[in-house]
Amino acid sequence: MRVLITAVGQRAEQCGDLGAWLARRTDLELTLALSDVSSQTIETLDRYQRRWPRLRYVHLPHRPGSLTYRADALRSLVDTRPDVIHILGEAAHRSTAQTVRWRARYFPGVPLTLSAAQNVVTRSPFPSRRREQATYGAVDHALPITPAALNVLRANGYRGPATVIPPGVDVDRFKPSTGPWPGLVAGPARSGRFTVGFVGRLEPHQGIAALLTAIERLDGDAVIVGHGSLSTMVRQAADRRPGRLVVRDCADHDELPGLLTRMDVLTLPSVETVRPAVLPWIGAAPPEPFGRPLVEAMACGVPVLGSELGEIPQVIGAAGLTFPAGDVDALTDRLIRLRDNPTLAGRLGREGIRRARTEFSWDRVASNMCDIWQRLSSTGLPSSRKVATT
Repeated sequence: MRVLITAVGQRAEQCGDLGAWLARRTDLELTLALSDVSSQTIETLDRYQRRWPRLRYVHLPHRPGSLTYRADALRSLVDTRPDVIHILGEAAHRSTAQTVRWRARYFPGVPLTLSAAQNVVTRSPFPSRRREQATYGAVDHALPITPAALNVLRANGYRGPATVIPPGVDVDRFKPSTGPWPGLVAGPARSGRFTVGFVGRLEPHQGIAALLTAIERLDGDAVIVGHGSLSTMVRQAADRRPGRLVVRDCADHDELPGLLTRMDVLTLPSVETVRPAVLPWIGAAPPEPFGRPLVEAMACGVPVLGSELGEIPQVIGAAGLTFPAGDVDALTDRLIRLRDNPTLAGRLGREGIRRARTEFSWDRVASNMCDIWQRLSSTGLPSSRKVATT
């Protein structure tokens, strides 16, 4: 079975591991057609191509500052002759519409699936709404990453079959340390002080200011991985407490597991932010659609703590604690509970390992996707099916 996956920007950055796990399958040939990806991701994909001959990476040129491929960018994919086409993106994106039109022109009988992440219903302008409805008419099976994303698809008008399939985690790479408390309370190269971790964009909607305040109240250490508009503020906080706050702009997948196992807890303290309502379809920034660092930390046996916003509580489940978004006192209280109760921390860490391995492992995710693709490919599409080309 030949599978073609297309993605732009942030969603493209996230599909390297998926590609690697799919490429392990002997019954599948995979083409990743990606656009607007970092040099680090390109290096990773080049390495994967050399390791797994059934994986092919194609760079698609895009229009800067938009989720749009350049004219005729998709034409180079005709030689892939896919049996299944999968889009990582939202139905209203221009790049999605371009892929739908390309498929209608060259491979109208090939099944099309869509992995959507949007978890809030929004009022889209007419052009986006038109693209969205055309995509819904073309998709044969939707693969939303969370139940909330499925609810958005239904609310916006998608009536076809759907299966919730979350992003995955490489449990062979992200795993507990071999320290005295493997990835649960104390890890290697630790100071002995309670260490709070964060991995993600250093932006206001991530609750960075509240997190720094809580860490200072605890007099705890911190490992913060990420960059963004608040990078200066974070580094100033590190300067005020030399040796207590470790700040890294980024970490590749080979480094990140080691950083995670230095943490007593991984936090995702996202807050709701509101932008001026200049246009009816522009309002609050969408809440956290998933929170990949949460499942990576869980796989390492690190307890997780997140705000009660977006999909964070659903992802955490019984593997961590939650608190009302933006409540610094509650955030501090939860951190103190984890610091002062090793039994609780250990129980949450073990539940995180179980949850990561049984619900979020890439092996499970890739198998579920392939089962759906195999069924679509073998069943075929009705000859009378109308493919939307708008």
